[in-house]
Amino acid sequence: MKKIVYIQKIGDVEASVLIKLKKNLKWSLKDYIDSVKILKETIPIVDFPYNPISKQYDASYIFDLLDKDIKNKSQFRTLGVIDADVYVDTLNFIFGRAKYPKNEFYKYHGLSMISVARLNENFYRRLPNDSLFELRVLKEAIHELGHTFGLPHCNNNCIMRFSNHLKDTDDKPHKFCNVCEKKVRFFFNSME
Repeated sequence: MKKIVYIQKIGDVEASVLIKLKKNLKWSLKDYIDSVKILKETIPIVDFPYNPISKQYDASYIFDLLDKDIKNKSQFRTLGVIDADVYVDTLNFIFGRAKYPKNEFYKYHGLSMISVARLNENFYRRLPNDSLFELRVLKEAIHELGHTFGLPHCNNNCIMRFSNHLKDTDDKPHKFCNVCEKKVRFFFNSME
């Protein structure tokens, strides 16, 4: 099976965000994956559960929808990307979500998603910073994909460190620490 990361657009996401993410992921994960592709179809968000008070969508619902969708496809990794604020029951917002490869299906068909809304300076009514936004999107994408490679959160100076705030995302590097790097290599070696 080819190791391709498929980017799934959810709702209204600027094409430039997806194109830059595709390029950056391909370069950042070049030691592990064969390529990155942007899927042509968009999943519309019109029927998603929405909280009008917090102005957020329910990430669990979106994630379950993606999960059902990938079971009908043969995709190595699917990364959903949404430009809307999302939450889960236990957290008032999240940057992303992923399924750990706890069984054979998810080892070969991983699922993750990121929300780029809070990664953008515009969300906080600050002046845009395109290069910072691009780096944040890449970091959160690698972080969530890392979970699909079996990595838990890490306390080292690592992309797998949990981001509770935007500053946490800004402060962490865009790559795995040595410990996580070894785990990722082991994960991919176990697939051969």
